[in-house]
Parts: sequence; C-alpha cells; structure tokens
Amino acid sequence: MKTERCFFLSWFTCLAVLCTFIHVAPTWGQKPPPPVNPQAPTINPLLPAGVQRGVPTVVLVTGTNLANPTGISVGTLAKYTIATGDKKKIDAGKFSVTIDVPANTPVGAYPLRMATLKGASNLRVLCVDDLPQVVSKAGNRTKATAEVIPIPSAVTGAVAAQQSDFYKFTVKAGQRLSFDCVARRIGSAIDAQMTIYDAKSMRELVYDNDSPGCQTDPRITYTFKEAGDYLVEINDVLQRGGAEFFYRLRVGDFPIATTSFPLAARRGTKAKIGFAGPAVEGVPTVDVDVPSDPAVDYFWVAPKNAAGLHGWPVPVAISDADEAVEQEPNDDPKQATRITVPGGVSGRFQKSDDVDHFVFAVKKGQKLAIVAHTLEMYSPSLVYLILRNSKTNAEVAKSNPQAPAPNDQKIDFTAPVDGDYVLEVQHLYFGGGKNESYRISILPPASRFDVVLAKERFDVSPMGVAAIPIQIIRKGYTGPVEISTHGQPGLTGTITIGPGKTAGLLLVAAQGDLAMGAYQFHILGKAVIDGKKAVEIGAARAQVSQAMNALPYPPMHLQNFVALAVKEKSEFNLTVKIDPPQAVPGGNVTITVTANRKPGFDDEIVLNAFTGLPPTVPAPKKLASIPAGKNVVSFPLAISPKTPQGEFFVFAAGKSKAKVKGGKEFTSGGGLPLILVIGPPFDLKIEPAVISLKPGAKAKLKVTAIRKGGYTGPIALNLRKLPALVTAGQAVIAAKQDSTEIEITAAPNAAPANVTTVDVAGTATALNNLANASPMFTVQVQKK
Repeated sequence: MKTERCFFLSWFTCLAVLCTFIHVAPTWGQKPPPPVNPQAPTINPLLPAGVQRGVPTVVLVTGTNLANPTGISVGTLAKYTIATGDKKKIDAGKFSVTIDVPANTPVGAYPLRMATLKGASNLRVLCVDDLPQVVSKAGNRTKATAEVIPIPSAVTGAVAAQQSDFYKFTVKAGQRLSFDCVARRIGSAIDAQMTIYDAKSMRELVYDNDSPGCQTDPRITYTFKEAGDYLVEINDVLQRGGAEFFYRLRVGDFPIATTSFPLAARRGTKAKIGFAGPAVEGVPTVDVDVPSDPAVDYFWVAPKNAAGLHGWPVPVAISDADEAVEQEPNDDPKQATRITVPGGVSGRFQKSDDVDHFVFAVKKGQKLAIVAHTLEMYSPSLVYLILRNSKTNAEVAKSNPQAPAPNDQKIDFTAPVDGDYVLEVQHLYFGGGKNESYRISILPPASRFDVVLAKERFDVSPMGVAAIPIQIIRKGYTGPVEISTHGQPGLTGTITIGPGKTAGLLLVAAQGDLAMGAYQFHILGKAVIDGKKAVEIGAARAQVSQAMNALPYPPMHLQNFVALAVKEKSEFNLTVKIDPPQAVPGGNVTITVTANRKPGFDDEIVLNAFTGLPPTVPAPKKLASIPAGKNVVSFPLAISPKTPQGEFFVFAAGKSKAKVKGGKEFTSGGGLPLILVIGPPFDLKIEPAVISLKPGAKAKLKVTAIRKGGYTGPIALNLRKLPALVTAGQAVIAAKQDSTEIEITAAPNAAPANVTTVDVAGTATALNNLANASPMFTVQVQKK
C-alpha cells in the first residue's frame, strides 16, 4: 500500500533548492516544446470515472504503453494499490488499481495521472463523491433491458453510436430526485441528453439537453407524484458514441447549483458561501476559511441539503479586495446598492429584464477597470454595463459586446470629476432566473504577468533533471520573475527570468531517494510589483482543454498541475559539451557526448537523435554509438548560415541493454541539457569610453575584438552617429589579430557637440558578413 501526498485546495510546504547550474533565459518560448515521450502511457476514460470517499474502489485503467505501472497520482491525499496480476503475462493495455481517499476529501474533480517505467500519462479526471459507484453493464440499450440502479448512486457509462443507455430505479410517492449528468465538465466528448420516463406507460415525463452553465451537460430535478419504477435515458444528441463519449450520472436527493453566491470572497477571511441554481432552495450556506495563499485564486464549495448528500461543487474566486452582495430592490438608480472601490460585488438577474444598479464614489483622475465575470465562473449570463454620472444621469462609459472576450464585459474608466457614479448592470439578452448570476470587479488597472506552461507532463530519473519550458505573458510588468516548483518534496528547481524576457527553462531536479511513480506539483512565478509581492501559478490551459476533448472552460485547478514520472534508476546518464562554447551562423562546432556509467555497466550505448536543435540545423544523419568500454564520442555539427541567433537547449538520450541486468534495456537518466548559444562571431570593446577633442584636432580610438565561434578572419569597422564635421576613416582588424586603432578627426569649423550614441559597427567579411556593434560611447567637440 502506498500513500501519495499532494494538495487540492491547500498547499504543503516544499523544499526549494536553487539550480545554480543555469543562469540564462533561453528563447524556448519562440519554438514548440519538445514532443511528449512516445513511450509514455496513454490512458482511456476510467472505469468507474470516480470513487466514493472513504470506500476503497477498484478502478480499471485501460490504454496503451501501460506495462509495468509504477504509481498513480490524484492530486490529493490518497492510498492506492496496483494489482500485480501474473507477472509472466504483462498486459500493456490494462491494469486495475484500488483507490482509497479519506472520507473527508472534498467532493469534486481531481487529476489522475499514472506512471510506468517509461513516463507519465495523459490527464484523466477522477471524481470523488459521497455516492456509491456503479459501472454500467452491457445490454442496457433499450427500455425493456434497462439496468437497475440503486438510489442514490453515481453511474459510469459510455454511449454507443446510434444508441442510448437506459437505467431503471424505484421511488416512493412524492420523492424528489436530482439527476446530474457530469460528462462534458470532466472531459467527455458527449453532448448528452437526459430523459425520464414512466416505466409502466413509457410516457416521457421530463428531459434536458443543455443545463445553463454546464457546458452542454444536462441536469434535472423532479418530484415523482406516484410510487413505482421509472427510467432515465442517456444519449448523445448527434448520435455519436465510443469510449470518449462517457458520462457519470449522479442520481439522488442532492442540491443542484450553478454558481456560488457570492461568487468571490476576500483572501484570508471567514466567509459564508451560498448558492445560485435550479435546486438550492433551503440549502444552508457553507462557512469557509478563505485561503490566504497568494498563489491560490479559486476554491471549490459543494452544496449539501438536509438529506446529507452533496451536489457537484462550484468555484469561488478569491479577491484581494472587499466583496459585497447586491441588495434588492436596486432596479432604480435611486435605490442603487452602495459598494466600496476598489472591490467587487455579486448579483443576480432574478427575472427577465432585471436591471441592477450599484453606486460608488471616486476621485477625479482615478482609473478603474470595471469587469463582469460570468462564463469563467460557469454562470450562463452575459452582462452589459453602463456607467453614469450620479448627479446628471449622463452616460460616461459602456461595455462593448462586440469586443473579444474578456473585453466584451469590461469598461476602462478614468473619472473626469469627483463624485458618485452609478453602474447599471443588464443581461445582454434580457435573461433572468435562478442560474443567472454574475460578479463585478472594480479595481485600479495593475501591472501583472501570467506563467504559461507549454507542456504539462515530463519524466526524469533519480538524480536527473526534467527541463520544463516556461513562458511569461507580461501585462505591463517588465521586471524579473522568479520561477520555482511548489508542492512536492524531492522535486526542486528555481530560475529567474530576467527583465523583459518572456521565456525560460526550469530544470527540475529529482532527489536520488525519490521513489519511482507518478507525482504532481505546481510551478509558481514570483515578483515584486509596485512594492507588493505578486505570485502567479503556472497554467497549462491549452493542454488541459485538449486533454478534456477541447472543453472550453476546464476546471481552474486542473490547469495548474504539472505531472512527472520518476523512472527507474538508469545504468548511465549522458552529458553533452560543445566546442567552441559559442557557435556562429555558417560555422561548425564539435559535439562531445560523455557517458557516466554505474559500476559494472560497460555495454554499448546507442544514441538517439538530438532534440531541441534549431530548425535550420539538421541533426546528424547517423549518430555514432558509444562503444562498449568507452565513455566518450564526438562528431561535427554544421550550423546553417540561416540559423537565428539565440540560446537553444539540446537534449541527448540513449539506450542500452545492460548485461549486468540480464539484457534489460535502459534509457539514459536525465542529464543537463546542452545550452547551444548561437551568436555573432565577435564582440567589440572600445577605449576610451569618452573622446573629447577640439576643432581641428585628432584622437585615437582603440577597438578590440573578442572573437567567438572559431572565427579568425578580418573584421571591417565603421564608426556611426559621429557629431557633425567629425570623421573617422574605415579600419580593419586583420585576420588572426584582435585589435586596431581608428583615428578620429574634428574639422576646424566643427561646432561644439556632445553625442552619447556613437558606436562601432563590425562586419565579419569572411563569414557571410555577419555583423555586431560595440556598446555606445561619447564623442565631444569642445569650444574653440
């Protein structure tokens, strides 16, 4: 039995180790990340797609490359046992695992990853519930053969093309039940429709196809007048089917919420969270301690009624300002709810054509961003905003529904005068009802940044490193950003992405005693902006959306997990060096690969093709192997003249069948990547930094070349941006020489001047005319 510790809403302390072996900010963000390891496992939808908390549940995992599973991770405290089966009959297509989560685990969606000796799997969602789990059985494709299910239960099934799944259940007279088809929300491709029938008459009682705010999932709450048997049907509206058209049907007496209410709470405070939705009458508010961690932007709350069962959870945004709730009646501007600014407020369109008003005071020149938050909080509402002067009722600003999201629900406002302003909030399509909630934030515009992960699953050997590409989306902030791992002891790494830079490569080191298996952690970006600490959590929204069958709004917390498989300790790892240390376009370098072998391992190592090379630099057609008994191999690499200058991370990998392990094949352990720097063939240095001369006088400027990339040819020099009537002859640093002097002359009639932007341009005339320039320096012309 193994226990895996990670986190869902809370964060555990993590040991941070500075990776001192890298100090560069590479141009990785300009190119696609390395492809997923082709030997990594791929898993299909889980059977069942969830577990009952506090009850050990056997989950069948199917897919490809599943041989030799080493562990799973579900993003929260859990115990698991992988069935070993017959070790002589390794099944690369399936295995079963018993998962046991504590009884107090919050109901919700969790990220399941599994690992093998080869790598980490794709994402699948594991639901944690308080309902008993049922796996759909074959033969329930007609009403006559409907599968009998208990009440309450959560049923995992998958529809076949052109067919429906039917389930039979028994109720008492007057019994109310909720039916929540959780499918698209957890990554299914299905556009589900749900219909309830009387089993005796086969009369349709109620159906739903697209419950508001559920990304096409259906939900029904229904009170049965008569006792007896009833049927529920699940099908895809387009009659599609297959393994990816799975669903998880929750049936029981539980609430159905669309959003929390309020939709946000202030960080580090105590709050009472209620709910908005079709079946939340009488549901008590939930007392919560709002997380104070600056990296947490949301938490999840599940409604629970007197029957004791939870509905599916909804998110609550965490704000750094006060959050209010609208006070009805506020349909008239004179009854506007007063709110503080900066701050936020939650409201509801309780009926069609409902209009809400809020009033706040601002000072002249105060800048505010007024934003409505709806779809990302799973509210179906679209909001139209109008801002008016409270005294004159004159329109000051309004939102533009034609703008691309999220700017379609936003007003950027600068107050022209002191005073009160009234914000009028309308439903864009005049909708209203139990589902139509919204949140308005009114905050000063602030500089910030986002941390974007171009890839979210990796693998590493103990004592090796995993290279994780990081992208920084700067939104007004241009300073340094410190990137680090968080949440998993034994996996550490830190890098600082410098001012103005937008990309870097975080090297995550795995401690030598870290057990094989699947791990999940977070990546944080930290900075000080306007004197305040800012923390952003890395997100892989695009990858998570793709893994969930292009779900438009994947659950926020799932976007923030990075998965890593710690593989078996290898018999060797590889290091790569380049000579000369900087390459130049059109030049040549020598690559040396060194094998670091474990004692007793002496077999041939077959090198794989390099990854990470610039697109204009083809990998060698045939890489030499490292022979048995040898540790080093070298080969040339030609750099195309069209190769862009920059820093590239190149990875070497190899494999070998170790005789000391009975011929078992090993891949190389994670070694540091080669930093391939491609730059100009020289840098220029000038002396002195300031040249001062009188009209008619001359001065000498010494120019020194620091040669790079093996270039020894001539360098043509040209001074630029000299003061008027100041000249310099062209000069050349001769082949195999490092310096020369240039004479600068001021004409007798040269006017006084002080030019600080003079530089020397150099051209490598024997290497495709590659150019570089010296730092700028000053040339002064004195008065006569």
